[in-house]
Amino acid sequence: MKKHIILYISLFLMLFAAGCGKDDDKKQATTEATTQSVFPLDQMMAASNTDAAEEQTARMDEDGFILANDYVKTLGDTINVRVEPNTDANIYILMGPDEVVRRTGYNDEWTRVLIDGDSFYIYSDYVVKTTAPVGAEDDFTLATPGDAIGEIIVIDPGNQKNVNANVEEIGPGSEETKQCASAGFVGSKYGAREYELNLEFALVLKSELELRGYTVYLTREMDDVNISNQARAQVANDFSADAFIRIQMNYSTNEKLTGVMALCMPETSMYNGHLYEQSHALSTRLIQGITEEVDVVNNGIYETDQMTAINWSIVPVSVIKIGYLSNEAEEELLMSYDYQTRIATGIANGLDFYFGK
Repeated sequence: MKKHIILYISLFLMLFAAGCGKDDDKKQATTEATTQSVFPLDQMMAASNTDAAEEQTARMDEDGFILANDYVKTLGDTINVRVEPNTDANIYILMGPDEVVRRTGYNDEWTRVLIDGDSFYIYSDYVVKTTAPVGAEDDFTLATPGDAIGEIIVIDPGNQKNVNANVEEIGPGSEETKQCASAGFVGSKYGAREYELNLEFALVLKSELELRGYTVYLTREMDDVNISNQARAQVANDFSADAFIRIQMNYSTNEKLTGVMALCMPETSMYNGHLYEQSHALSTRLIQGITEEVDVVNNGIYETDQMTAINWSIVPVSVIKIGYLSNEAEEELLMSYDYQTRIATGIANGLDFYFGK
């Protein structure tokens, strides 16, 4: 009896070992087939894992694309770049392998990229996230003015990823200087970065204003730039903007503070005091539009001649401090796409009031 038991156990172990060997062969064959594929598996998995982690806090636009501001590299020999996110859409261009383009959004099926100043679409399986190309931090492209459809609005998403510790004149002819650009504040609870939120709000606002017939330009369309505050004002000046709106967040050692605030120059400003009446009216309308759309504290208008981008502006200008990153509850709200949309609607309503629409 004992011999039979030993024999059965031996046969079972032999069969189990043989099965494991077949599984290993199957895994090896699958691995070999995959690594010989035209798409690098390790890159695709790394990108997938990265995107999955980012999606935990990502915001989605009205077209169902998760907002992004980074770069992707093409995989494969010939890639179709389409004008719409579907396989029946016209092909704009064909791209070869290892070409790097800027990504502005993505979902499970399609990746939206920026080419020649317009949005196009690549099937997501054929791109992988990559690093920015050399010189990309200095590459911000704005359309030429041309024939404006409606009032020209220049939106400045305040701050940037790269700190520029160089200094510049705080205003025309001034001996006083300030740092060229900073990264801004960081949220006290979730670590939200101001420069990222400023751009997210600006992109949502741009879409809303364009739907209402405004002609809108941004001083930056990505985080990895190097644009001083003086240069940002110059963008609005060059476009002869009807309004220059700067988007920023607020921060305080008093973590209980919440709400929105507007800033403009004082009437006595030596730089552009003649714009006070228009800029104050613009600030008033923007705050009014927000507070009528969203239940939020109105912290009023703060007049200052200590902000470089205000001082260098030769068009009506207002800085909107949308909320406090030092307040945990408000930081969470500021990260919400729904809240961003409501704030953008309020700002747009305020602009309509300002222009008498």
